[in-house]
Amino acid sequence: MSRRRVVLTLPVAALFALTACSTESADSTVDVTGTDDACVIAQDIVDAGKVGFEFTNESSKVNELYVLKANGDTLGEVENVTTGTSRTLTVDLVAGDYLVRCKPGQTGDGFESPFTVTGDGGTAQAEPDREIAFEAVDFEYENLDLTGIADGDTIRFAMDNAGEQAHEFEVLDPDGEPIGEVAATNPGESGGATMTFTAPGVYTYQCILVDPATNEPHTELGMIGTFDVADG
Repeated sequence: MSRRRVVLTLPVAALFALTACSTESADSTVDVTGTDDACVIAQDIVDAGKVGFEFTNESSKVNELYVLKANGDTLGEVENVTTGTSRTLTVDLVAGDYLVRCKPGQTGDGFESPFTVTGDGGTAQAEPDREIAFEAVDFEYENLDLTGIADGDTIRFAMDNAGEQAHEFEVLDPDGEPIGEVAATNPGESGGATMTFTAPGVYTYQCILVDPATNEPHTELGMIGTFDVADG
C-alpha cells in the first residue's frame, strides 16, 4: 500500500511496503473502475480465495481503492492511482459480504459497491483476542491503551472519529512496514481493522492524512507514537 502523502518520519522501505499485498498471486481477478462519481465492480459474485482487484482509475483525480468487510473494517487498499492508470490489489477472502470503495481525490466519503464472495476457498482472518477502542479528536488519539500486546496477539482496533476532519490509524512494524490500518474515517463515523502481531519490538502508530489548514500531515501535528509488543 504505497502512500500518497509524503511523511519524513517513515523509512523509504515503508513508502513502498503498503502495496506489498498487490504482488501476491491471485486465484481469480475482477475489474474495478473508479470514476468521478462511482466505484464499479465488474461482477457482484466472486469466488472465495485470493482475489486480484484490477483497479483502473478513469476519474479526473488521483484515486484509491479499498476492500472492506460489510461492517466497514479495512482488509486492503491501494492509493495514489493516477488518472488513466491501473493497479492490482490482492486480498484473501472467505465467503461473505464485502464492499469496494473508491475515493477520487483521496478525500471525502468516496463511492461504494457491494459484492458477495461464495465458495469454500480463502483463509479466514484470525479472530481477535481482544478489541482496543479509542477516539480520534483533533490531532490526538484519546483513550488508546496499547499496553499488554504480545507477539502472536490478534487485535481489532475500533476508532471513533470525534474530531472535525478525517483521520486514520496505521500501524507499522519494527522494520517500518505497515501491518494494517483503520482507513480514513470521517467526523462522526467509526472504522476498524484487525491486525496480528507476528514479532516483538517497537511498533509505530500514526495518521498521515494532511490537514487542509496547514498542509501538514497529521503526524507533524501530534498523531504519531510508538508502543512495545512483548515476546510471546
